[in-house]
Order: sequence, then structure tokens, then C-alpha cells
Amino acid sequence: MKKAMRKESGKKLVGRAVARALVWLLLPVLVFVVLYSDHMPRVLQLQATTLYPSFNSDLVGHAPPSPASSEQTLGEAVDAPPSPATSDQTPGAAVDAPPSPASRDETPGDVISANKSQGDIARRQDTDVAAPRSKSVCDFSSERMDICAMQGDVRMHGKSATVYVVSASDDSYRPENGTVKIHPYPRKSEEGTMQAIREVSIRWSGLDAPRCTVTHDVPAVVFSTGGFLNNFFHAMTDGLIPLFNTVREYDGRVQLVVTDYNHKWVDKFQDILAALSMYPVIDFDADNKVRCFPSVHVGTESHKEMGIIPAFSRKGYTMTDFRNFLRSVYSLKREWATPVNRTAGDRPRLLMVLRRKSRAFANEAEAVAAATDIGFEVVLGAPEAMGDMARFAEVVNSCDVMVGVHGAGLTNLVFLPRNATLVQVVPWGDMSWGANAAFGAPSADMGLRYVQYEPTAEETTLKYIYPRDHAVFTDIASIHRQGYGMTWAIFLNGQNITLDIDRYRGVLQQIYHDSVMANPSFNSVPVVEAPPSPASTGETPGDILDANRDLQNEKGHLAMKAGLDGSSIKSDVAAPRSKSVCDFSSERMDICTMQGDVRMHGKSATVYVVSASDDSYRPENGTVKIHPYPRKSEEGTMQAIREVTIRWSGLDAPRCTVTHDVPAVVFSTGGFLNNFFHAMTDGLIPLFNTVREYDGRVQLVVTDYNHKWVDKFQDILTALSMYPVIDFDADDKVRCFPSVHVGTESHKEMGIIPALSRKGYTMTDFRNFLRSVYSLKREWATPVNRTAGDRPRLLMVLRRKSRAFANEAEAIAAATDIGFEVVLGAPEAMSDMARFAEVVNSCDVMVGVHGAGLTNLVFLPRNATLVQVVPWGDMSWGANAAFGAPSADMGLRYVQYEPTAEETTLKYIYPRDHAVFTDIASIHRQGYGMTWAIFLNGQNITLDIDRYRGVLQQIYHDSVMANPSFN
Repeated sequence: MKKAMRKESGKKLVGRAVARALVWLLLPVLVFVVLYSDHMPRVLQLQATTLYPSFNSDLVGHAPPSPASSEQTLGEAVDAPPSPATSDQTPGAAVDAPPSPASRDETPGDVISANKSQGDIARRQDTDVAAPRSKSVCDFSSERMDICAMQGDVRMHGKSATVYVVSASDDSYRPENGTVKIHPYPRKSEEGTMQAIREVSIRWSGLDAPRCTVTHDVPAVVFSTGGFLNNFFHAMTDGLIPLFNTVREYDGRVQLVVTDYNHKWVDKFQDILAALSMYPVIDFDADNKVRCFPSVHVGTESHKEMGIIPAFSRKGYTMTDFRNFLRSVYSLKREWATPVNRTAGDRPRLLMVLRRKSRAFANEAEAVAAATDIGFEVVLGAPEAMGDMARFAEVVNSCDVMVGVHGAGLTNLVFLPRNATLVQVVPWGDMSWGANAAFGAPSADMGLRYVQYEPTAEETTLKYIYPRDHAVFTDIASIHRQGYGMTWAIFLNGQNITLDIDRYRGVLQQIYHDSVMANPSFNSVPVVEAPPSPASTGETPGDILDANRDLQNEKGHLAMKAGLDGSSIKSDVAAPRSKSVCDFSSERMDICTMQGDVRMHGKSATVYVVSASDDSYRPENGTVKIHPYPRKSEEGTMQAIREVTIRWSGLDAPRCTVTHDVPAVVFSTGGFLNNFFHAMTDGLIPLFNTVREYDGRVQLVVTDYNHKWVDKFQDILTALSMYPVIDFDADDKVRCFPSVHVGTESHKEMGIIPALSRKGYTMTDFRNFLRSVYSLKREWATPVNRTAGDRPRLLMVLRRKSRAFANEAEAIAAATDIGFEVVLGAPEAMSDMARFAEVVNSCDVMVGVHGAGLTNLVFLPRNATLVQVVPWGDMSWGANAAFGAPSADMGLRYVQYEPTAEETTLKYIYPRDHAVFTDIASIHRQGYGMTWAIFLNGQNITLDIDRYRGVLQQIYHDSVMANPSFN
């Protein structure tokens, strides 16, 4: 038996040996067949090939729309030709940086070439793909871009510019006529520009869909390289930034498909495109194959000029992420611009971006000499130097300051290190708004400091062309009213700048002061990158040795049970030499951070930095005074805030009576914090931005102690810190901490700038934090099913003393008639913070007149709509800054309703020939007190119901399902 088994086993071994021999003999033949046939091996199916994780009823949650804001497009103002919508020129007729027509005679992205060894992601097929029923999402609400994303059996034929959605599922978006047409370029509001972009048709049909000839196993993204993309500003803001925002999550496993194929653009940015996709770009226009993908995204996600809004980015990307990506692509060395050591002979580097045809520096040599005399090492960035993209990126990254006249060259700010300074010289002609929107506001999102230099009439060469009584100097607005073509010809293409060297020198001297060490003991640690260090690794965070503290919350009791012995320490702490960083550059807030042996005495409002190390910041007189409230520019406000003195001294520092093992953050609850808007923008948002990283293991220390404020926001404070708040003003102990942060990090009204946040926090993070604190259920507002009888909920924020709706009942009836379920938010309903947060979170739309009550937008679900009614009196700018612009950062849609003179009750107080109606600016010039008394505190609003109804009807249309099959 054993013998027979051995014999059988031997036969099997021999058989296996023969089989192996045959395989080795046939292997060369197999290789030959594979290499010289169209049947390339198919790669493994990717696990994450969809543009959206799932297509369920939370549809918009996977495809958040871009903000429907009042932001205008600015491409025309940044070195681009007049928009075809406002002139007779086309995108190909640029004066300064003309986009050229797409070249359509090459096919650089043919993935299925039989002899390709790189990027082989597809194979030819003679039969259709077995695919699940398709699901799709389209978003047409943005003013910048239309987008459709399809998952499942999706096919496309480039030459006919058609995408086919085969066998759409019942829970998928399907247009009534079965077809959607998209121009995949993010200048949707510029009709002339979009007409030059090739249209892509998306058809929901399974009967006439062509059979697949090539099958891909990765998602596809279709976008255009037409329009203005030969201009560097537009290449970034219309091209690369939206593309990054759309495809970065796929880590290279995504197929880029380009219509209006621009060979020069693809070549110029090949390094970036190769980092975004591991496969050659497909020229959509020249492609005659029927390509099948597991998902296709037509259009890229564009949010604003030169920026990404994290709340609208599906992966929460920020401009910091984009700039880090660029640093990786071009191997740029410097993330941070750090102060140089003047005593060692180091000089900060200043890059002058030069222009030749227009908006040039007419006294360039003098400007260079002035910067050199101040102490800068000047680097000249002429147009010819910018031809080598990778090389010039390195030059820009090596600099600390960049100076240039408004134009596409300033787009190189994307390569500057964080904390560097951009100086934008704005051309004469009231061009400030556009210049700031193009580069000023985006610079903050990139972690850059920004200085805007506006030349006088003496500094423009227009003075040699036009007499001083010409409209170019006396009535600039009349020039702009003649259309963008005239603005371009005169103010952008028609002038150079002769800098006032003395004035220019003054600007540079301040920047130079910020670019060198405050004194030889201030090392190269960047001001923004100096977090308070947590307790040393050998100690237990949270061990507060204060016998007299009153633990009023559960977390405090848990901390006490974790091993606190309740004893006070009367001797000094053995601590390392202290290090400190102070930042006085912000217009909102002064901040100092000290680490090591740091002591503080509340009653004297003094913080002592003991035994400062040699590499630490120390002021010359040994003392710094800070008002820890973020309204630094408002002198009157800050005078009412208690001053905290920080002293760098080891001799007169008092001995510790209480020692803490967690960081401390000192801030004020004075100022305007009884007002809900200021409670958020001056208090809670900066506090979150400063302390959230410590996960509760941080001690909050409050000066100007406001008992009501602390009680009202106790839930939030408890979530930020597990220890009871210390009343700094009443505290007579000498408390010692491993680190102390005086002041909170405030960036802007009702917002956080991720690039300036040490941990990269966003308003999405803050709102998620609030949702957790108050256990709010809805993250997203999703369309309701009208056919099922569901109604979107509309919250009316009501006021009683001023800025009230004078015809409140009619406004409610109009909203109800349209189809909304109306919820009333009277002042008395807002007193219960937690309860009202739930009410707000349950709503899809919030309507109210400009005022603190609108601050409740922080509780709205994402994709909800805020309707702000702006009081009469040219209050639009302030209203937009307070709630309009911040709503985008929070992922909300925004509608601004500006009443006419007929809708304000001021018409019953003042005659129509009064300055209140005829010269509003004269009222504002009398000071904020007068503005407040008349326009804020002195009027109510009687809505034009027909007009109001029209606004609500559009919002209602966006709040219900497009059709019964849209779930």
C-alpha cells in the first residue's frame, strides 16, 4: 500500500515538473503576445474609484455646491484681456497674456497604445462592461461652475463630446429631457468666455449608448484648458487649484481628460499634472474611442479666486494643502520665512516682479537701490526669468518679500514660504477691490502677510497723457461705467508706475523690521509656528495641584480621582530655561507665548518669564503689555480691556504657590462679548483655534471676568477645558505653568484662516465641534421630497426694538404659501442656547435682518441657505463681511436682500430729499455713532412681499427634489 502511494506520488511530481518545463518554454511566447497585441492585462479594480463615496439620500452631502455668493469674477482684472461678455474681443485676443486656441492635432493621452508600459490602466473590449446601475449627482447652483458626477456604467466619446449614463438607477438624478450640457470651465458667469469653451453633453440613456471599446478601472475627470489658461493667474485660479481640489484624493489613480486641448499648457504644467495623475492626459476632442469608466466627473470644483473653501471641499482641502503639494512637486525647501540675523550679516531677500509692456516700474533702478539701502538682498524677476517654471519657483521660495504691480506675475505668490510678505502695487484707477480680491484676500489663505501700496495721481504715468481735470482723475467711476474694455485700455494696459521713493522706502522699512530678528537673542523660529508646549513627557497632563479649586464639572472630578493629592507647592519649580515668541504684526490681536518656567499673578495682571534662554525673544526694556482681546485696531474698545504685563525677569519673580502641569491660555471676556456676534467672533472662535489642540488638557484663565458669559457658554468651555475657568482678576495665587499663551488667535470676522491656524483648523472643524457639544443631528441640509408632503423648514430670526420686520405676518404667509414650514425665532426663544441650537440645526433656510441673531448660522446644517436682509444705508459691505463672506467658509449658501427706499421705515421720518436718501456717505462721515443711530438702531423693514416671494421661490426650488426620482 505504502509502495503504491509512493509510486502515485512520484507520478504527480513528474507531472508537475513537466508542466513547469512547458510554462518556462512558453513564457517568451506569452510575453511576445502580450507586448504586441491590444489585449493588455487588466489591473486590479480599485476600491475607491468613485467621485463620491456613496449616492444615498444625503446626496448633496457628497457633492457640496460652490457658494452662490455675490462674488464677481476677477479674471479680467488680473492681466487678462477684456472679457468677451463686455467687449468685442475673444479669449484668443489677449493684449498681455492671451490664451491661444487649443491645438487639436495631437493625442498625448492615448492610454491604450499597444506598446505602452506606463499607465496601462485600460484594455480593449468588444463587449459592454457588466456594470451596476448608474448613479449621478449634478450641481448647477454655483456662480462659478456646473458639475456632474456619475458612478456606475459611464461611457464617453470624445469626438462627439458626449458622456453616456447607462441604466440610471431609481435613486439617481435624471434631467427631465434626459440631457445636460456643461462647459467644463469655471467662469460660468462670463457668458462670452463660456461660449468659447467646448460643450460636453451628458445623456441619461441606455438604448443608444455606444459599446465600450476601452475600459478603464479608475475615475475620469473632464475639464477644459481653453479660456484664459495661457495667463498664469487663470492657469492657477481656473485650472490647477480646482483640478487639485477635485482629483487630489485619488493619489494619482485618476484619468485626466482635457477638452479644448492646449498643448502648451499641458507641457508647461506637466510636473503638476504628473503628480495629480499617473496616466497620460487624454485629448478629449481628438479621441474617437468609446471609453468606459467606473465614474466620471465633468467639471472641476472651483470655489473662489485663487482659493479653496474647506467647507465646500469634499475632502476639506485648504490652500495650505495645495501649497504643500506644489512644494513637493518642485522640491521647494522653505515652508516658512523666518527672521534673519542682521548681526551675522544675513539679509532678507526681496523679489521684484517686473513687467515690460504695461504696469511697469518707471523708476525701477531707484526702487531697487532703495530696497538695497534698507538692507534687502534684491532679486529681479523679469518676464524672461519666469519661462522656466521649476527654476523660478525655487527663486520665489528663497525670498522673504515679493513686490510687484497688480498682474499675473504676482500669481507666483503660491511658491512663497509661509509668513513671507506680498506687496501689491495697485494701478491708479480705483482698482483696489479687484486687486485685493485677486491677491490680497488669497494671501491670507496662504499664510502670507499682505501690504497694499496704492499710488497717488503723481505716481501714475497717466498724468503725462491726460490733463488733471480729465475723468481719469476726477471721475474714475465714469470710466468704469463705459465697460471693462475701457478699464483695461486705460488703467490696466495704459499706465506705468513711478514710485514715490520716500513713501516706498517707508513701506519697505517696516517690512524689513519684521523680517529681521528683533534682537540677537531672537532665533529663527517663525512667529506663527510657536505653539505652547504641553507638559514635559515625564509628567501627567492635567495634574493641577491647587487645594482650593472648586471642581464644578464631571471632568474635573475625574481628574481629581486620577491621582491629584490636593496639596499646594510652596517652592519654585525646577524648570528649563524659558523660551518665548511674541507676534505684534496682526491688526486683530497681540500674542505672546512663553514656555519653560512661567509664573503669573492674577491680581497684579503680571506674567513672569523666568531665566529666559539665549534663543528666546526678549524685549529691550524687559516688558510687554497686551490687551488680550481681538479688537486691537479699535482703540476705544481696547482701553476698556485689562492690560496684562509680561516681564522677562528672574530676580523679582515671585515664588510659586500653585503648580500646574498643563498649558494656560489667558483671554478677556470683556469688550462686546455680551453680544452674541462678538461672543463668537471675538471669543469662542479664537479660543477654539488656540486651545482645541490640547484636547481639554489646558487651563483657561479669564481677565475682565464676565460671569454671565462664562455661564452661557459653559457647555463649550467645558468641552475645551476639563478644568474650571480661573478668574484672573480675583486670583491672588502665584501660579506656575509649563507654558502660557496670552491672547487668542483671531484671524478675521466669524472665521478661521487655515493657513494661519497652527493646527490648520477650519470653520468646518469649529462647526463640527459645536455639533458635538450640542448633540446636533444634521450635518447636511438635503432636498426634501415634495411629493411625499415634506416641506423645507425656514427659520425667521425676529427682532423687536430695531431692524424688525414691520410686516412680519405677511412675510410669514408668503413663505408658507410657497411651501416652507416657517419657524419663528424670537429673541426670547434664543435664551436657551442648547435648545435654540437644535431648532436652527433642524432648518434649511434662515432669514433675518442684519444683526447678532444671524450669528446662529453656526448651527445651520451645511448646504443650508442664509438670507440676510441688509438695512437701508449702504450697509452692504459690513453686512457681507459679518455674515456673507463667513457663510461660504461654513458651507452655507448665501443670499443678500437689499431693501429699496420704499422698504425702510426711515421714509416716515425723513423727507426724500434728506441726506439719508440722497447722500448716505455724508451720514457715515459723521462717525459710527450717527450710522448706528440712524441706519442700525433707527429703522425697521417693510418687505416688498412680491419681491421677497420671488427670492424665496428660487430658494424653495433648490430645497426640494428636482423630480420624484431624486432621493
